[in-house]
Amino acid sequence: MARGHVLLEGPPGTAKTLLGRATAYVLGADFNRVQFTPDTTPTELVGENVMRAGEMKFVSGTIFTNVLLADEINRTPPRTQAALLEAMSERSVTVEGRVHRLPDPFLVIATQNPFEQEGVFPLPESNLDRFLFKIYIDYTDLEHEVDMLRLPHTGVTPDMLGEIMPLLGIVGLDKARLELDATIVPEEVARYVVGVARKTRVIPGMMLGASSRAAIHLMSATKANARLEGRDTVTTDDVRAMARYVFPHRLIAEDPDLTPEIALEIALDNPIMSVADEGAATRPFHRP
Repeated sequence: MARGHVLLEGPPGTAKTLLGRATAYVLGADFNRVQFTPDTTPTELVGENVMRAGEMKFVSGTIFTNVLLADEINRTPPRTQAALLEAMSERSVTVEGRVHRLPDPFLVIATQNPFEQEGVFPLPESNLDRFLFKIYIDYTDLEHEVDMLRLPHTGVTPDMLGEIMPLLGIVGLDKARLELDATIVPEEVARYVVGVARKTRVIPGMMLGASSRAAIHLMSATKANARLEGRDTVTTDDVRAMARYVFPHRLIAEDPDLTPEIALEIALDNPIMSVADEGAATRPFHRP
């Protein structure tokens, strides 16, 4: 609904890939998967021009789909990462000077394992900022893990996803997006979103705060949250609920005692709502 992309982070075997596939099935959308390796090239993603029957034809890459699962994005070199992230932002690719539009909707679900150390290429901050959400997927609790073992097929496997019936469909998603665009945003809520973003930039101990893109992403997520709860007007509670998924991966602290999560809580509780607030926002940082 919010027209964004998501980065899933967590240890192996926590169903990150399965979740990406299930999302496509629920939407009734086209799905492609890229298993990134150090050898994955930009051409494999975006496509290339080839000569066929004496005529140059464009052969599209795996990125031409509705839902793209970019598995282990931090295992591929920066050049290939850049090709994907540019497409995420522009929703198009350029090959030999010609622009090719991507299908609509276009959703990238990227995964990465934070525990891998060898042969990885961490995403730079500017690229992380392109993801609407970064969600950490941890191991499930004991009871749910036991329940998984009791399933008839001893777990959930990709071949079982065919049993999932589409709940929304592309037409339904288009309608939901129109409703999101019509969501009412009170002035005080818009100012609160901007105030939280601006506060993250001036907290002592912060190296990099939330960008203007981050504020736009937060507003989109906030409107989606309100609609999913059956409301046509957003509140500051929606902002607080969504900020924990939208902001932390964009924040960088130079103070080792100041985590992105702590900085976000400070900003949510003390947003910059006026010029006077901004002038007074240089108080020393104290860890809660």
